[in-house]
Amino acid sequence: MSPIIILDGLGLNNETLDNFLTVKIADIPLFERLMIILESEGFKNIYLLTDKKIKISNKNIKKPIGIKYINSSELKNLDQDLLCFQSNVVMNKKQLSNLINHLKNINTCTNFKFNNKFSGVSFIHNSELKNIETNNLENSKFKDFKSLNLTDSPICLDEREIDTNNGRDFLFNHISKNVSGWVSKNINSKISIPVSKILIKFNIHPNTITFFVGCLGISCGYFYATNNPFIGAIILQLSTILDRCDGEVARIKLKESKFGQWFDTALDQLSYFSMFIGIAICLNNPNYFSLSNINIIIKQFSIINVLLYIIFITTVLFFMIRRTSNGSLAYYPGEVDKRVPIKERSFFYRIISKYRFMLKREFFSPAMIFGSLLGYKVLAIVTLILFIFGLYHQVSDYLALKERTDITY
Repeated sequence: MSPIIILDGLGLNNETLDNFLTVKIADIPLFERLMIILESEGFKNIYLLTDKKIKISNKNIKKPIGIKYINSSELKNLDQDLLCFQSNVVMNKKQLSNLINHLKNINTCTNFKFNNKFSGVSFIHNSELKNIETNNLENSKFKDFKSLNLTDSPICLDEREIDTNNGRDFLFNHISKNVSGWVSKNINSKISIPVSKILIKFNIHPNTITFFVGCLGISCGYFYATNNPFIGAIILQLSTILDRCDGEVARIKLKESKFGQWFDTALDQLSYFSMFIGIAICLNNPNYFSLSNINIIIKQFSIINVLLYIIFITTVLFFMIRRTSNGSLAYYPGEVDKRVPIKERSFFYRIISKYRFMLKREFFSPAMIFGSLLGYKVLAIVTLILFIFGLYHQVSDYLALKERTDITY
C-alpha cells in the first residue's frame, strides 16, 4: 500500500483542492504536513496527484522522501492499494496510526468519516483504480465507497475555513499524550495551550522552550533553601504547567525528537533534585531550624530523601534507556505493565499501583503547594513515606521483570 495526496481538482465535498495548497499550520502547508507525518510512520514513497509541478519546501521536508508526481490518467497503471488523502486534510501522527490499524481489517474501498462527515481520507483497493476519476471526486465512484466512522480521525477543512484557525485548533484539541493524567489534560492545558498557540507563531525551537522552562523549575530550589517554600512550590507548579508547551509546540511544528524527550526528562528531574536539595539545606541550616531532638530526626529524613530520590530516578532511567525507545518517564508504568501485567502482581503491589499517579509531576507539584503551607517537617515526613512506597514499587518491578524477561540492570 502506498499513500497518495490529491493536490488539485474537486474534493468529495465539491471543494476546490487547489485553494488549500497555500493553507499552513505553524508555517507548514497542509500537504507537506501530511508528507512529514506519513514519513514518520514509515512510508518512504509518496504519490502526489497533480497536473502541475508543486514546489516542496526543503525547510520542512528534511528527511529523504521518494516523491512521485502522477496524474489521474496514470492511476490505472498502478498495481497496489492506495491510502488517499485530499490536500485539505488535517491530521496528527496518532490519528494516522489509528487509520493504519483499521486498515488491517479492510479489503474494500472505504471512506473514513469523523462524526459522520468525510475526513478527507479514503482507502482504494487496486482493483478499483481504473474506475476512479480523481480530478473530480464529487462525481466519481468515491461517493459510493463503504463508510467507516472513526472515534479519533483526521478532518478535512472546507473552503470557508481557509482563513480561520480551525485546523490549528483541531490539532491542539487532540494534542495531549495518551499517558497525560486528568490534571494535565483538564487544568494545566487550559494555560499551556494558549501559551503554545502564541509560541508557534515564532521561530522558537521546542528544545529552547524546554531549556527555559527547565531553568525556571530548577530555580525553585533556591527558594526552598532560603525558607520560602510557598514561593518555591508556586515556581515548581508554574514550570509544571509550562512544561507541556515544549511538547505541544513540537507536535504542532512536527519537530518531536528523541533528544527532545530526554532533554525534557533530564531538566524535569533536575527540578525535583533542586527542590529536595533545597529542603535539606534549609532544614540543616541552624538559622532556620534549631537543633532540637525532633529537628535532628527531620534533618536526617531530608538527607535520606535526597539519597532515595537518586536511587529511585536512577533505576527508572536505567530501565527506560536499556529497554524502551521512549525518553519520557510518563511512559514508564505502561512499559513495565506491558511486560508484567498488574493482575499478575501481589495484592500489595496492586494497591500501590492505583496510587502511583501521586508520583507524577502533574499531581506532585500542586501537592507541594499545599505541603508548603504545612511546613518543612510535614513535607520531609510525607515525602519519605512516598519514596518508601515508590522504592517498593521499583524493587517489585525489578524482581518481576527479572523473572519474565532477560532484563539486566
